[in-house]
Amino acid sequence: MIDPQKPEREYEQSGMYPKKGKAFRIWALLGCLAGIIVFLAVVSAIADIFLLQR
Repeated sequence: MIDPQKPEREYEQSGMYPKKGKAFRIWALLGCLAGIIVFLAVVSAIADIFLLQR
């Protein structure tokens, strides 16, 4: 059932799992999540100012 034409292993292209070096960049993931949280907090604050306060 192994296809000889298929590469041995395919790597995704996000940069989180490089072929060489560290297998998993935990700091990159945590930084990305922190950025998303900060972005959501800023959007929530702007929505609060414009929509809820009259």
